[in-house]
Amino acid sequence: MSGIAVASGPLPYGHPVRPASLRHPLRLAAAPVVVLLLAAMVSGPVAAEPPHAPLGVVLKDRVVFPVIRDHPVAPVVTTPCTTEIVLEGGTRILHVDVVLDPGHGGPETGSVGSNGLVERDLNLSVALLAERELVDLGYSVLLTRRTDLHMSIRQRAAIARAVTPRVFLSIHHNGGAVRPSGDAGTEAFHQAGDADSRRLAGILYEELQAAFAGYWVPWVDTVHQGASSRLRASGADAYGVLRLATEVTSVITEALYLSNPPEAELMADPTVQAVEGRALATGIDRFLTTDDPGSGFRPAFVDEAMTGTGTGWGCVDPDYSGPSDVSAGYTADEHSAILAAATRLGRSPDWLQRFGVHAMDFFHHLSGRPDLGPLPESRVPDVTGPVVLMSSWTTEERAVLRRVAAAYGITDAEAQKLGAILMVFLAELMG
Repeated sequence: MSGIAVASGPLPYGHPVRPASLRHPLRLAAAPVVVLLLAAMVSGPVAAEPPHAPLGVVLKDRVVFPVIRDHPVAPVVTTPCTTEIVLEGGTRILHVDVVLDPGHGGPETGSVGSNGLVERDLNLSVALLAERELVDLGYSVLLTRRTDLHMSIRQRAAIARAVTPRVFLSIHHNGGAVRPSGDAGTEAFHQAGDADSRRLAGILYEELQAAFAGYWVPWVDTVHQGASSRLRASGADAYGVLRLATEVTSVITEALYLSNPPEAELMADPTVQAVEGRALATGIDRFLTTDDPGSGFRPAFVDEAMTGTGTGWGCVDPDYSGPSDVSAGYTADEHSAILAAATRLGRSPDWLQRFGVHAMDFFHHLSGRPDLGPLPESRVPDVTGPVVLMSSWTTEERAVLRRVAAAYGITDAEAQKLGAILMVFLAELMG
């Protein structure tokens, strides 16, 4: 079986080193920059950029961060709350065989049994057990979360897309059914119109039903017992982890009903959790090594009332990297111009540098903008001046700084100074 592909360092990205002898006074550099920004506001449509190849994930402190952009120093990633940050350290993983997604997390508990069993925790326990079984079979495995972590559906799908697994499985347990049943009410949902996803769902349904057949409790189910597609009125998949990860074979399993007290008691047993984990691993192995068709298929259905969870609403990230200080050098005349502009605007030089970068990022994202970069060599600001101004960027702000630097083909420090140049020019226009 193939193993985890780990990168030895960041993928190449950057620009040539500029000689320290270049000098570009603020007033000379400002006008061409503003012209570029104004052009971005009035230009016609530009062709969409081609999709980027998957860049893998960074695994750090048991948290998975999908990479969205590379940089020589550290990659730009998204956090569990889908915030862009610059992340230093950790282990880069480029590919795995299987991604397991323990559903819910943090304040999103999922179903809760009368015995206090919380789906959020049960999903993680079963995922960890399934991972162990898959590793024993020779597969490389990545979990979207290994702790009780609040995470949006968009982030879960981004993780799967970033490592191009052969299988992406989101593990859940159900709630709400009251109809008596002769066997377990397992549901498996596959991507609409995808034959591989449908086959995987049918195989996982078979394995879970066979695993639970060794037990008897007063089971419950709904008309959705089996393998099917849950759709929006538009025909798109209702579940975000399926709809947002079309590049990979994706399935959701909903095993048993925690809202049914006997089933909640059954699933509280660690040995039963291990049986479910083994069933999921066996099903994935069957899908990858056989042509078994699966069974239990039902027609797709539309559920317009479905709201679901996983929006990440109210999600708050810890500070994964901490603030970073970026320094830019100015000549004495440039520094005087910065101080004058800051005084005129009632702000600090630090604010000038940072606000200017955010303004450039705003212009760069305007619809219909032209390609702005790289900045001509003659207009790249020199950052080796004797008067050094430093700005402290949070992890979120640093991602913006790096995005602007990439757009213009310059360094973080040069982008920071470019922001100050823009603000000096605008302050002088204001009089």
